[in-house]
Amino acid sequence: MDLGIKDKVALVTGGSGIGVGSHTCRTLAAEGARVAVAYRSNEAAAKNLVHDIERTGGRAMAVAYDLQDPEVIDACVDGLVSAWGSVDILVANAMSPPAPLATTAFDALPRDDIRRRVRTDLEATLFTLQRVIPLMTAKGWGRVVLVSSLGCERGWAGDAPFETAAGATKAALHGVARSLGVEFGRRGVLTNVVTPGGILNEQLERVLTKERLEVLQSRIASGRFSTPQEVAHCIAYLVSAANGNICGENVHVDGGS
Repeated sequence: MDLGIKDKVALVTGGSGIGVGSHTCRTLAAEGARVAVAYRSNEAAAKNLVHDIERTGGRAMAVAYDLQDPEVIDACVDGLVSAWGSVDILVANAMSPPAPLATTAFDALPRDDIRRRVRTDLEATLFTLQRVIPLMTAKGWGRVVLVSSLGCERGWAGDAPFETAAGATKAALHGVARSLGVEFGRRGVLTNVVTPGGILNEQLERVLTKERLEVLQSRIASGRFSTPQEVAHCIAYLVSAANGNICGENVHVDGGS
């Protein structure tokens, strides 16, 4: 299937890691999009990803994206417009680092950490949307995917209560997507949420015991956790021209959890 995004400019925040972000960058680049790999601190990883994309014939650039600094967000968007003319696609995948694993209860979570979560995970996404949506409406075409988490819908079931604040900010994105869909859908900008279920990675293995992972996996209808690439394929479709009328939806990639 031709996704129809050749030469489109895609900004992927949280794009430099080993998970959903980097897989999304590679997938969009393989479809011909020009991809901005937005990183918070790991510049080397972002540049390595750009190198890999360019080595296979894709087009990409690494851009600084500090969740805690609105001026850096503005500079990121301005740099993209200067280099590539616009932003057609936004994949908001970035989030602040998790709380220390030693913090095992919500009532013990420092208030500064809660404020940081709201500021970086929610405000930064809103500020970015404020900058890119006018670029999209000016051309009558744009696609936005906000990456959420199944934990914000169903709670963390005692596995990671220190992430309650993160769940709150991710849940807020669902309302953002619905509202943006109503406000800008008629102007060609389709906004959706992608909610991954469990993705087996190093972070999950650090947080949960092997026994707990087996219990969680047994509750998945497909019998296994999702892969980052499977989530990336879903995102790629939603931000493509092939998606002509999916707007304001919350799409789960969770194996039927």
